[in-house]
Amino acid sequence: MLVKFTNALLCDNAQLIPGDLWVDLKSGKIVSPNPSASHETIDLHGAVLSPGFLDVQVNGLYGLNFSDLKSTHPKAVKEFKSHYDDAMTKYLTTGVTSICPTVTSNFPEVYESVLPVLKPSRSTHQTDSLGAHLEGPFINLKKKGCHPVETFVDAHEGPQKMLEVYGGEDNLLDNVCIVTAAPEIPGVLEAIPELKKRNITYSIGHTTAEYKTGLKAIDQGCTMITHLYNAMPQPHHRDAGVVGLITSPAAGPEKTPYFGLIADGVHVDPSMVTIAYKAAPEKCMLVTDAMHLIGLPDGTYKWDAQEIVKTGPSLKLKGTDTLAGAATTLDACVRNLVHWAQVPLEVALASVTNIPAKAINVQDQKGFLNVGCDADLVVLDLFGHIKQVYKLGVRVTEKEQVRAQL
Repeated sequence: MLVKFTNALLCDNAQLIPGDLWVDLKSGKIVSPNPSASHETIDLHGAVLSPGFLDVQVNGLYGLNFSDLKSTHPKAVKEFKSHYDDAMTKYLTTGVTSICPTVTSNFPEVYESVLPVLKPSRSTHQTDSLGAHLEGPFINLKKKGCHPVETFVDAHEGPQKMLEVYGGEDNLLDNVCIVTAAPEIPGVLEAIPELKKRNITYSIGHTTAEYKTGLKAIDQGCTMITHLYNAMPQPHHRDAGVVGLITSPAAGPEKTPYFGLIADGVHVDPSMVTIAYKAAPEKCMLVTDAMHLIGLPDGTYKWDAQEIVKTGPSLKLKGTDTLAGAATTLDACVRNLVHWAQVPLEVALASVTNIPAKAINVQDQKGFLNVGCDADLVVLDLFGHIKQVYKLGVRVTEKEQVRAQL
């Protein structure tokens, strides 16, 4: 069965172009126009039709912490998987059709149990996983954020240590997309090429590294920075630090790393969001850094041995000013970028579609409206508000939209 989306403003490559989009429901992919074939026509009445959003840093959803599976017991895995499927179904209604479920610093047994659940997926009814994002535990104690320090390790034994902590070669190869680690931690620089060989993106984060160490990481194969500005030294005009890598003459435009930016107005001041975005718009990816409290009412919530206070989009460890992730949806971050950086909607949407897809090398499957890409689609009004979501060409039902609001 073919579907033709017509009377649409096709949003791709930071452009809005009036036109039609054809989808094959059997394959779930975008296809070449075929007017002579039997097809359904969906009139979008001038609305924006964008690729589904990609978020490479999401820690949890609707009460589920992606790091919270500490047992391989079948009952525990079954319960976690049920909650995971439910959360990923609800999250689809926010326009985010693919994520890298993020596991914060943890013990080896957690990676062993949870990564097989977070493995890459392709579904018509829920947000896909593109593979897990492992944020830690090879990070710097001085930039720990809310990560549990008892899990921290170094990699002085080399890449083998990472394999040991992350549950072995197969667990890493089959289930992981991104590893965030601090390059100054012993053994991390040497492990970067090994991660790259396994098609895993290495990202600098939770680090005290100075600019020169950042350049060494790029030389080794680093292509990403995790939540720019957060959990790293702030730039100084004589010591740019990791932030300076996004405009580094030494690295050059081709090696400028992609960088995540949390445009929620809590993690980064709007003026600093604008500075980073304007410096390298072609490498900027908006991320939510969403915690499991997204979608839940304001209040105080238990998180392992800690407590988190949720106040609107702000999440902080109780009794401190330490940020503990975020609770803002990605479409809201897009609208913030439009307003703060004064860029058109189609330009801002590239930061949640085309750019993250290229950053993790899935541009042939996700994040574009090209023939052969998955028909993960978001219909928006001209102000960036979501009107409808399609997953592999299948419309998200009203029932799922209601469930997501509960």
